[in-house]
Amino acid sequence: MKTIVVAFILLMFNFSFDCSAQGKKTVKKFKIKATTGSVTELVDGKEKVRLDSYQKFDNLGLVIEDVEYNKDGTFKRKETKKFNKNEDPVEEVIYDEKGSFKKKTITEYNINKDKISESIFDNKDKLVEKTVYIYNPKGDKIVEQTTDDKGKVTKKSIYTYDKNSLKVEKKTSDANGIIISTKKYTYEY
Repeated sequence: MKTIVVAFILLMFNFSFDCSAQGKKTVKKFKIKATTGSVTELVDGKEKVRLDSYQKFDNLGLVIEDVEYNKDGTFKRKETKKFNKNEDPVEEVIYDEKGSFKKKTITEYNINKDKISESIFDNKDKLVEKTVYIYNPKGDKIVEQTTDDKGKVTKKSIYTYDKNSLKVEKKTSDANGIIISTKKYTYEY
């Protein structure tokens, strides 16, 4: 009997995972509007079912709402997304464990579909920080600069590339222009 219960729990867990892990093509093909994941556990000799996750999809199969639950089944967090015609996220909103608006991220893209800015707003819809991305004519990201709500630079990363447009280095500096990290990239052919 114990083996059957354990097998059932594993099967339910696997089914829950498989539903929420469906790819965009599958969701679109079967016109799936939402999936709910639940977990069945054996607690004090009794089966207990709890919510684990919930995902809502648009007609293109993109996740527009993603909800997580705690191990006791209570609400943990929720994230909603809006997408542009290229299926890039343009707005992401995160809600806390009380269901209250926590932060919003607005992302803009250029004509080449490269991310050019990302603005983060707090729960009062006040700008907290903004990151701007600059690209060279080849489309390689060469600068990533983050500013605070007053427009003061808090962090800046500069990228360098080799003749093949392979990233070779990323130098990051703090608000005072002092280099705080250098990341080097090497490639094996």
